[in-house]
Amino acid sequence: MVEGWASHPGSRHHGAHGEAASRAMGGADKGFLDFSQNINPLGAPPATLEAARRALVEDTGRYPDLSYTRLREALGGYLGVDPGSVVPTNGGAEALFLAARAAGKSGKALVLEPTFSEYAAAAEAAGMEIVRRVCRRPGNGFRIAPEVFEDLRGVAAVFLCNPNNPTGEVLGREEVLEIATRVGDAGAVLILDEAFVDFVPEASVASEMQDGLFVARSFTKFFAIPGLRLGCLVCHDVPRAQALQPSWPVNAVAAAAGIAAAGDSDFAERSVRGVARLRDGLSAALGSLPELEVFPSAANFLLVRGPAAMPERLARLGILVRGCEPFAGLGPGFFRVAVRGEEENDTLVDGIRRAL
Repeated sequence: MVEGWASHPGSRHHGAHGEAASRAMGGADKGFLDFSQNINPLGAPPATLEAARRALVEDTGRYPDLSYTRLREALGGYLGVDPGSVVPTNGGAEALFLAARAAGKSGKALVLEPTFSEYAAAAEAAGMEIVRRVCRRPGNGFRIAPEVFEDLRGVAAVFLCNPNNPTGEVLGREEVLEIATRVGDAGAVLILDEAFVDFVPEASVASEMQDGLFVARSFTKFFAIPGLRLGCLVCHDVPRAQALQPSWPVNAVAAAAGIAAAGDSDFAERSVRGVARLRDGLSAALGSLPELEVFPSAANFLLVRGPAAMPERLARLGILVRGCEPFAGLGPGFFRVAVRGEEENDTLVDGIRRAL
């Protein structure tokens, strides 16, 4: 039976894959409505897809620009940072692994649970010892317990996700910068994952670049191009980070898409407003159902607590959600749902009502 999530080497776990879920349910093609993968419900900007199509025809016969000059300029403009501090990557996941290696630290890596599973894998790949501290709890809306930063002895790196995945809570810019200072004063580096900050751009600290701060960004979720794999690392020592990458980490199609997407300010503004409206509507609808607790979120997903078997029940109805049992500090009863379009969200609410 599908469990709502897929396991990968290194104790990593992600949203369910429709084909794998179908196999788990007997091999039939279920045509799932997938709420386990949180992608911008507005879809990719048309100009972005057109740029990708054009690059596929015109640019695949030659190597990409080794220095990614235009891409770095475009991403730098979008992030409000110096292009010289931008390292394009093969998705946000590569940015995390690259940051862990570029930090050049040995010792412990502090992972603030519950959070994204790639952090522990990135730290382990960089030769660090993983220390997990459950410091987000449902009783206070999953806000980070401040005492988690009181003892950083032996800690080389701290991984922080803002907004956090899968809980959805967000720290303000000043809060993040204060954490960066405390981590830096302890002799460690802060690896900050801003994969979902596009939905709450005022929380980003990418423009506050300083030594000891690495900011990983993903352009796949907000611009709805996860299959193209595009992200970047914003850091102080770009040459060191680049030296740890293979040549041409971003293909020509993804680079062209990124240049187009980064310049589409209208799409970004519409997405922030549109996703907030859809998220608020979905949160209210789910919150009205018995046996469910919906937690506040600043991202394009919601964390929900309900009956332990809800992911399995919904899968039988043709709906996939993200079962959160693998996350430390959560467990049975917690599941995450993506924010999708109004009709799809209504289908989810109806499905959960039937499954209760």
